[in-house]
Amino acid sequence: MTRILIGFILCILFLNCEKKKENKDIKSKDYIISYEDKKLQNYIDSLKKNRSDFVAFPRKGFYGEHQLIIDKKGNLYFYQKEYIMITCSYGSENDTLPRFLGLEPKDIVRIPQKNLTDFLSENILTKEKNRQILIIASQKDTIKNTSFFEFLNKKNIGTYIIRRTTQEEDTVLKYKNNANKHIYYYPDSIKWDRTKIKLPNNK
Repeated sequence: MTRILIGFILCILFLNCEKKKENKDIKSKDYIISYEDKKLQNYIDSLKKNRSDFVAFPRKGFYGEHQLIIDKKGNLYFYQKEYIMITCSYGSENDTLPRFLGLEPKDIVRIPQKNLTDFLSENILTKEKNRQILIIASQKDTIKNTSFFEFLNKKNIGTYIIRRTTQEEDTVLKYKNNANKHIYYYPDSIKWDRTKIKLPNNK
């Protein structure tokens, strides 16, 4: 009887360990941007097809006040834009191309992995609730460094968008990480692909 009881307890402990391991695997699962975007679009299409009373919208716009960038190596960067109060759609339905920001290498700061939660808390959670929005941009379609999810879940950030990096972000990041510090970034000398960015009329 004692052996049966001990065996039963060991089985329960083993199952609990397996469950914890499974939960950990789910949390650390890679995030594939194109797959998640397609899944959202399929959901929107199914709602329209079934004439549901519930309405969902595709993600609109590219930038927010706070941007977290994940480069090809998994390094983390951050930059902020000037806060503009958005009313209604603010023309976001026409934002099929990201507009030129005038971003410079000095505007982007690198965040040490171990300081991510504290850094984002200090720069986002100190703002009003309607300003606690995070845009996460990745240079790769598959994000293996999913540590930012810990911040999103732990700090209850309800509004965030995950997308690929823009042409301007990629270009500025390249200059920021250039080993030759004598090469300066002059946006007017860049051959921008106008199919990927909305440039001002004077550029």
